[in-house]
Amino acid sequence: MRKYFLVILGLIFFSTVTVQAATTPTPSAQPTSESATEKLTTEITDLKDKIASRVAQLKLVEKRGILGHIRDISGTLLTIDDVKGSSRLVDVDEITKFSSPSAGESYGLSDLKPGIAISIIGLYNKDTQHLLARFVDAYTIPLYESGVISTVDTTNYTVTLSMVDGKSYLVDIESLTKTTSYDKTGTAEKSGFSKIEAGTRAIVIGYADKTQPNRMVASRILLFPDLPKNPQIIIAPNAVDQNSVVTSTGSGKKLTPLK
Repeated sequence: MRKYFLVILGLIFFSTVTVQAATTPTPSAQPTSESATEKLTTEITDLKDKIASRVAQLKLVEKRGILGHIRDISGTLLTIDDVKGSSRLVDVDEITKFSSPSAGESYGLSDLKPGIAISIIGLYNKDTQHLLARFVDAYTIPLYESGVISTVDTTNYTVTLSMVDGKSYLVDIESLTKTTSYDKTGTAEKSGFSKIEAGTRAIVIGYADKTQPNRMVASRILLFPDLPKNPQIIIAPNAVDQNSVVTSTGSGKKLTPLK
């Protein structure tokens, strides 16, 4: 009897659990609130604006490099005269890297001075026309100057190269200076200091003197004795060919010959 009672009690228990499980409602998904939708739309719009702004910046900025001499330094702004004679504006910041062949790792902005030749690689902004420097290297840029030999000093082994607009360079001739002369047919002939004459058209390649801006040391000189004089180059009337024979006064002083 007790056995049948336990079986009936178990059937009643399982029937109650089944009915409760069947009548328990299944939770349904809650609809997305209006504020959440607006937030998502705002985020998408902001992302589009950022992408458009970045694309515009990429169109305005490009990588560039320049060579030139420092004309002026004002804070973190450098004014550079490039090899073409144009003025460039260069900005430096805390991540700009500086280097020099003759200096150590401590080389920086404070070591730059007007007149120093530098090469710069950075990001050029077409809108502001400024170059944001990323790498600044100091080095020596060779000069390429064309003009007329106006004077020859055989005592100090120098010549004066006169150019357009009255500009001139005092050129030092060293033992390593290579001199070549070209005739009207273009034939080249090895030359030397003794064959340099005043009035000859010439191209001088060399390096600027660190202490005198209008003086240079020649590494190579190209002479064109058969080319006519450039009318745009005006030689001063008192320019003297120091290679001319000078009359002795007996006092050890030189007299300038009349021309």
